[in-house]
Amino acid sequence: MMYKIKKLYVSFLQFKKTFVNYPFRKFNVIEIFLFWVRERVNRSQFLIISGVLVGLTAGLAGVLLKVLVHHIQFFINNDVPFRERMFVYGLFPLVGILITTLIAKYFFKSDEDKELSFILKNISQNDSKMKSTKMYSQILQSAATVGFGGSVGLETPIAVTGSAIGSNFAQRYSLGFKERTLLLASGAAAGIAAAFNAPIAGVMFAFEILLVGLVFTDFIPLVIAAICGSLLSKIILDDEILFNLHSRDAFDYANTFYFIILGLLTGLYARYFIVVSQIVHTFFERFKKKILIRALVGGAVVSLLCVAFPPLFGEGYLNIHILHKDNAEQLIAQSLFRGFGNSQIIILVFLGLTVLLKAFATSITLSAGGNGGNFAPTLVAGGLLGYMFGFSLEMMGVSDVPTTNLMLVGMAGVMSGAMYAPLTGIFLIAETSSGYDLFIPLMIVSVIAYAVNRFFSPTNPAFDKLAAEGEIFTTQQDQNILSHLWLADCLNASPLIINIINHMDEVISAFRKSNQNTMAVVDSNGQFYGILNRDQLRPYLLGEKSTEATSVGDLLVSPSYTVESTDSMMKVIKMFDEADVWQLPLLDKERKFQGFVSRSMILNNYRRLLKDYSE
Repeated sequence: MMYKIKKLYVSFLQFKKTFVNYPFRKFNVIEIFLFWVRERVNRSQFLIISGVLVGLTAGLAGVLLKVLVHHIQFFINNDVPFRERMFVYGLFPLVGILITTLIAKYFFKSDEDKELSFILKNISQNDSKMKSTKMYSQILQSAATVGFGGSVGLETPIAVTGSAIGSNFAQRYSLGFKERTLLLASGAAAGIAAAFNAPIAGVMFAFEILLVGLVFTDFIPLVIAAICGSLLSKIILDDEILFNLHSRDAFDYANTFYFIILGLLTGLYARYFIVVSQIVHTFFERFKKKILIRALVGGAVVSLLCVAFPPLFGEGYLNIHILHKDNAEQLIAQSLFRGFGNSQIIILVFLGLTVLLKAFATSITLSAGGNGGNFAPTLVAGGLLGYMFGFSLEMMGVSDVPTTNLMLVGMAGVMSGAMYAPLTGIFLIAETSSGYDLFIPLMIVSVIAYAVNRFFSPTNPAFDKLAAEGEIFTTQQDQNILSHLWLADCLNASPLIINIINHMDEVISAFRKSNQNTMAVVDSNGQFYGILNRDQLRPYLLGEKSTEATSVGDLLVSPSYTVESTDSMMKVIKMFDEADVWQLPLLDKERKFQGFVSRSMILNNYRRLLKDYSE
């Protein structure tokens, strides 16, 4: 008995020693317990426990946001007569964007980073460390935007929130880069899984979008987190809040041609959606410093669009449910088009204009300062497009048209093309519709839509600029590793420096005492003039030439390239390859010498990081 007590006391002392050395000093009972657990389990076991906790927390955040938006919209839009509803559509989207802008400006110091690229930049540039405010700022802002009718979705804010939860959990327990990134992705996967009750889609989202170019052998925490998020969603949310469409037609191989055509249509529309987003974003850039004017202008336009086309209000999933019940007339009856009747032509024109304007409504909502994402808009637009295609075939007298299937598969097609994520689109619709028997048409349409957009741009245009600047990871792992190297860590530890006014004898003496082959020539203020190489000085070092009639300025040469602190590592590597040298001078903005970037240091640091990645 005494032995056990002594052993327990020794364990306590070990834990206390470890505990007090952690960088964070504020702990609660659960955290103390987790620190204790971490000391007694191996890495894989702690990651599994972390996956459960991150998944439950991120899933709960996703559920909270979905419920919050549902109740806001229920309060302002339920059982409202037609005239009052037009007033709601004409006012509340503007109010929501204004509120979101004010929240971002005054509560979060204009922290407007809210897109998926923000997560990717944090993984690449900030070692997967996200601000703690991101764990709740997205919930507040997106609830205001979408709850009041902004034409965007909640999935991107949920993903950002979940990522921040996973990242901050990992930071709290001082986990390494790979563990932080894995838990960051786990949080995002759990959020997406909770939003749709689709765990596989959450995992696919993490692999297709967030973990591009990264290699992980341990992905069990990711799967567990997605399952936990989905389980919470299933327990708490009902079908009225979740997007679920279970009733559909059986897949008939005779309809394969229809799905091929739909794949082309959704691919082209996805490209249209992307181009419109870029045009609108460019337009609103002129209001970058005038955020209130930007919010007023953009909010007013979105409100007018919602008045003219009510399906543009909010996420829009309700419209898919209405069409799923083959009740397109209801959409007409709730819009200004009610005065034109509800003939087949009117329905087709109304839906066609809605699909075209959905890209504008979404882009304007986001560019004006609203908080949301493209998940829901691409899904809704794809559903409307698929329904239109089936409806058109029926109008032409084609029998046995699988309109419901076309609508479901169209959702996956537009999302796959616009987000460059075909696997996410396939599994998302398969899970939310229990449509695993639709895998073949889902794959046909999603892959065609993805291929169409790959034809126009090999990578997602939303990330092209960041990828070119080396700010996010790409499919090229070498480039990803290099982007984690910093120029300051690759400088020669003992560079040779000489003042341009020094005598040549001092230069010769410095070279004889050093094993360096290159010397930087500067003035008394550190201004860079050029370099001297050992090869140039060989005749003087060997005594074949006299230094009396020669000055430093006579011999110095300009290097083939000079490096600036803002240059990417990929650019520096290219400089080294073209110049075929081992050192390049690093200069600041005023061209003052900062040191020599060493090619050998880059290679050594690269090998070290490569080893870390492979472990």
